[in-house]
This record gives sequence, structure tokens and C-alpha cells, in this order.
Amino acid sequence: MKRVAGFSLIEVLVSLLLICVGVLGMVAMQSRNIQFTQSSSQRNTAAMLAGDLIEAIRSNRDAVLAPDGTVATASNYFKAANAVFPTTAVAACRTSSGCSSADMATDQLVLWSRQVQNALPTDAALLQSSYVICVDSTPATDACDNTGSTIKIQIAWYSQENVACTAANQPCGVDAANRREFYRISFQP
Repeated sequence: MKRVAGFSLIEVLVSLLLICVGVLGMVAMQSRNIQFTQSSSQRNTAAMLAGDLIEAIRSNRDAVLAPDGTVATASNYFKAANAVFPTTAVAACRTSSGCSSADMATDQLVLWSRQVQNALPTDAALLQSSYVICVDSTPATDACDNTGSTIKIQIAWYSQENVACTAANQPCGVDAANRREFYRISFQP
């Protein structure tokens, strides 16, 4: 009897099925990778925006320091939760005549909030409710107590994926119900 060498149709179909499952798994993994990359990019953008505001505040220290050298509890840089950002820039700050440190703070905050709106997925409601710039002695909490020597900046944006930070004490978090992500940092001017 003659023996036939080669593959049967069943073996070919099983091999094809295994290859299809593998390819589908790789496609799913790639789509998750794109989501994680976008989330990481947004978090990096928030960190860069916070750094920009920190440098603006440090370059205009008179707007945040009291006469005795301590951090003032009121400044044009500060914004409480549910307060609106100023919307009108101070044109005199960009002329040779100049402007006061308070006007400079307002101008820089207006321009910074516009930059935030262009760089992160946010809207006016989120800017009003979740952005905080204040004096705080408890930087790990949401609330501001208007005491201490540190300034807290909290930035929020809408995320497409509810991915929480896994390590303890990371300066970010997720509000899963509202798809909001947060970046919070405190610094001393």
C-alpha cells in the first residue's frame, strides 16, 4: 500500500485558526497600547503645563509673596475650585510701559489657561470645577486650607480610558465616574 505524505485539510484549518487567534490578539494589544500611549502623553502634557505655571509664578514672586516674605493667601495667580479663570489678558504687560506684578499674574494666568485648553481635552466646566491653584499646607488632599508655604496646582482633563496610577503617592488620579484624570503638584515659590 502506498503511503501519502503531506498535510490533511484538518491540520491546515487548525493551523489557520491558531494564526488568526494570534493575529487578533496582537491587534487587540496594539489598540490598548495606543490608549496607554495617549494617556501617558496627556499626563506628560499636564506635567509640562504645571511646570510652565510654576516657572511663571517663580518669575513673578512679588505677586505671590506677602511683604514679610511668606506666601500670601491671595494672589491673581490663585484660583479656587468652582471659580473661573480670568478671560481678559492685560495688554499693557506686553508693551514697553509694562504692568504691575498683579496684572502680570492675571495676564500669565489668562495665557496659561488658553494654553491648557489647546493642549488637553477639557472644557469650561472642567476648568472651573477641577482646576485649583492655591496656598496649601496639605498637598495630598483635594481641599486648600490657605495656610503654609507651598502652592498647589491641580490640573484635570477628560480621559478616554480610566487608568488609575498604580504606585502610591503618584501625583495623579482618576475620577472613574466622570472620566476625569488629575495631575497635582505642590511647590515652594
